[in-house]
Amino acid sequence: MRTLTMSSFSVKPALSFSISETAALLTRGFEGYLVPIQMNDVALQAMLRRDGVDLAESRILLKDNIPVGVALIARRGWTSRLAAMGIVADARNSGAGSWMMEKLIVEARARGEKEMFLEVIEQNAPAVHLYQKFGFETVRRLLGFKIENPQAESDDALEEIDVREMGRLISVCGLRDLPWQISAETIALHTPPTRSYKLGDAYLMMTNPEAARVVIWSVLVKADARRAGQAPRVIRAAFSRFPNKTWHIPALCPEQIGALFEKMGMMREELSQFQMTLKL
Repeated sequence: MRTLTMSSFSVKPALSFSISETAALLTRGFEGYLVPIQMNDVALQAMLRRDGVDLAESRILLKDNIPVGVALIARRGWTSRLAAMGIVADARNSGAGSWMMEKLIVEARARGEKEMFLEVIEQNAPAVHLYQKFGFETVRRLLGFKIENPQAESDDALEEIDVREMGRLISVCGLRDLPWQISAETIALHTPPTRSYKLGDAYLMMTNPEAARVVIWSVLVKADARRAGQAPRVIRAAFSRFPNKTWHIPALCPEQIGALFEKMGMMREELSQFQMTLKL
């Protein structure tokens, strides 16, 4: 493996590259990772739109003018998020990640931002150490859950609502400082075939329920109706209405509400994440 010198690194705006080039570089940057990413044009376009990724401020890392890494930066108001950072295999363990991270923080401060967020797999010790080295602090642990073909019977009728309404409700009733991907702003930007449903004062948003694998993106109960069993009811109703599915909660669920999904018979996944923040 070649040793790269710090002076050999430079960056260009991701806007200078095509969507296809950036998607391919992301895929290469996550090869051998705990959760490898297979990114294509369609998936990247959807991520850019929903997560508010700014390609003008996102960066492609180059060594001797050859792309070896990518960092996607999402922005809202005074806050930014490191949405993804990947370094190709032969450029790792060379200081490339530290060089890139320092550059991103300097640029965020220069833009006048006050805070930067990211999520990192807890079991990825080198990445956790990298972010801690630059002053990132853990906000909370994020968990994932899964269940296959739950046997649930329910007579409750789900009422479909606009995904935008789900986003509005999260902004009013949701936890503070939710991870970026399940925040009100991001949820409101989902589009069909993603669906949202209401049952009493409980709400649930999921990916296409006609697919074999369904992701639950959000479960919400209005503040004055909590502790009355409404969250399990709406989940049970979804399991009953759409049987014979594999249901998945991404590792974005705040640890303090994970017990809800365990009570529904969902198994906690092995990999978890840290939600981290840096005051700029």
